[in-house]
Amino acid sequence: MAAAPSVAPTPVASSDPLDAVARAAAEAVHVPIGLVTLVDGEWIRFVGAHGLFPPLSASRRILVSESFCQDVVASGAPVVVRDASDDPRSRPAGTGVRVGAYVGVPLRAPDGAVVGVVCAVDARPRDWSSAEVGALSGVADAAGKLPLPLGAADTIAGTAADERPDPDAPPHNLFLQALLDSLDTAVFACDAAGCTMFANAALLRMLDLDEDLPPNAAAIARDHLRDADGQLLPDGRQPSARALAGEPVRDVELRLLRPGRPARTLVANAERITVAGAVLGAVVALHDVTEQRRAQRFQECALAVSRALVEADRIADAAGQVVDAVARSLHWPHAELWLVDPVTEVLRPAASWTDGEPDRSGLFSSQLGPGEGLVGTTWQRGEPVWVADIAAETRFDVEGAARRALRTALAVPVRSADAVVGVLALYADTLDEDRVALTAHLVGIAAHVGHYLERRRAEELALQLARTKDDFLALVGHELRTPLTSITTYAQLLTDSPEYWDTDGPQLLGVIRRNTESLTAIINDLLDLAGLESGHITIRPVDTDLAELAREGIAAVRAAADRRAVTIVTEVPDRMPLYGDPQRLRQMLDNVLSNAVKYSHDGGRVTVRLTEQDGVATLSVGDTGIGVPAAERDRLFQRFFRSSAAREHGVPGTGLGLVVTRAIVERHGGRITAQHDEPGTTMVIRLPTAPPDAGDPRSASS
Repeated sequence: MAAAPSVAPTPVASSDPLDAVARAAAEAVHVPIGLVTLVDGEWIRFVGAHGLFPPLSASRRILVSESFCQDVVASGAPVVVRDASDDPRSRPAGTGVRVGAYVGVPLRAPDGAVVGVVCAVDARPRDWSSAEVGALSGVADAAGKLPLPLGAADTIAGTAADERPDPDAPPHNLFLQALLDSLDTAVFACDAAGCTMFANAALLRMLDLDEDLPPNAAAIARDHLRDADGQLLPDGRQPSARALAGEPVRDVELRLLRPGRPARTLVANAERITVAGAVLGAVVALHDVTEQRRAQRFQECALAVSRALVEADRIADAAGQVVDAVARSLHWPHAELWLVDPVTEVLRPAASWTDGEPDRSGLFSSQLGPGEGLVGTTWQRGEPVWVADIAAETRFDVEGAARRALRTALAVPVRSADAVVGVLALYADTLDEDRVALTAHLVGIAAHVGHYLERRRAEELALQLARTKDDFLALVGHELRTPLTSITTYAQLLTDSPEYWDTDGPQLLGVIRRNTESLTAIINDLLDLAGLESGHITIRPVDTDLAELAREGIAAVRAAADRRAVTIVTEVPDRMPLYGDPQRLRQMLDNVLSNAVKYSHDGGRVTVRLTEQDGVATLSVGDTGIGVPAAERDRLFQRFFRSSAAREHGVPGTGLGLVVTRAIVERHGGRITAQHDEPGTTMVIRLPTAPPDAGDPRSASS
């Protein structure tokens, strides 16, 4: 607004209702000054004022040419000035008033003619939201229905009556509708009874509606809006109802639910429109903040996964925490992590998370091969696979997911340095179209998991090397030095005292021979282990009968078992074909069978079972012996390791037998694990029965 003219104008009394309108205008947009101005020839008269500074509060008028209101009157449309600092009208001379920001909307007479302006003024520059402009327009609509001072509608910025708009021109609310339709923010207004007055095109698009909104504003919220947790909104807690009740509605987070569409996150702001103390209605603005919230969830997901991987002591624990963090933070109802079984070269479920729906808990099978289902296909291809609509999917079987009302799926490979080691899969119960952002995020999470697996292996190797050094020193100090001492002592005795040759010679030579054989066995185990791990010792596989080898190994240890009254129980089939190196497989069997007998208590029992299923032979050798302390079980397959229980019971050994056994098993593409039975230990060896297929995609690095 510009300075008032130098000639003191005649004060014009204003009516209380229009002052109330001015106050409503200021409160609607949260500024100190609100005005209702009418055109009176060359003057703009302040017929309603709130927060106006003197001397304008005394004169209550200003020249049309020196006011921001002239732009509103001339255009017949809202005028928004974010920063008025550079406009001379921001500093009316002699008034002490400084206008930092301005927003004004047309005030129209019942015939549609622009007769003045409802405006709001702030002392500082600021942004005006579309919701605030809509709220001010609602105030202007209400003010246009009030009785105006005589002569107010006779001129429009000095124009004569015959120059006014055609009475048959479209009403001003059509212009307002066009203005609101140009906004990206969804806006609707209701009257004091909650009946819909207008809505813009953005709201119709948001709700997927081709026609007008329901006449009842509450029905809009009831049908489409939920609270931040997805729960129904009671009628009294809907944005329009809260605003009508006089409650401030600022940045209220809501969820928009539409059938067959992904949920969207909205922020609602609502204002009550009052004039002269009467509630005329409310304006609600809905901002779609889905992308911002999704970015926040991505950050939260990455932090949760990082925390899980840092805190987990075992891969199994980490797997469960990872799928939990991903599914919860992204709000997807089902997630799975599959890891490749290096023995059978199939995918096995490591962990899953579901939202509690009873029909979703058994979504996945016990194993998947390459190309089987969504997860197997992702493993085979080594790249993300997106399913936009599970119900329409024809590339692979996702029937289990479709039966459970899951609609969208995404699976990404988990990679180590040189191969795909697993697959992370997510399922949604809506059709989610944001493929690029979600895929990029999940690929990053999968890479994080892959790096974790690599790091765990490296850490375990470093720890194993450190422990191996200590265990090797113990081996040198006892298992090597003791027999060497015996050999040296008895050899020196025979050399220095020839008379012993005739009396104790054979006995002393027997001691030397046994200690020499012990050292030879240790050296052979070390050489075998080094050769097997380095590949210098070649595995020569042929068609072999593993059952026959098992029977031969059992026969070899039976004498030692009988000496200690250890019973051997066998469940071995007549024949079990297997493609392997019979010499190394027999060495493997001798190691686990002799250990089972050696670590058993007198009168104990050793159970040997051999079975085959799905191309995998499973050999289990269990004893009821001294067992392994819980704190030491993770070191069982480390070279030179001997448990404290074995040392306390005086059981001889080098800590190499199981390490050599594991090397033989792994060179055959198998895996050996230990089960602790309290008491006793069971060694479980799983071996593929058929030779690997060179063309199998599972054997290729991705």
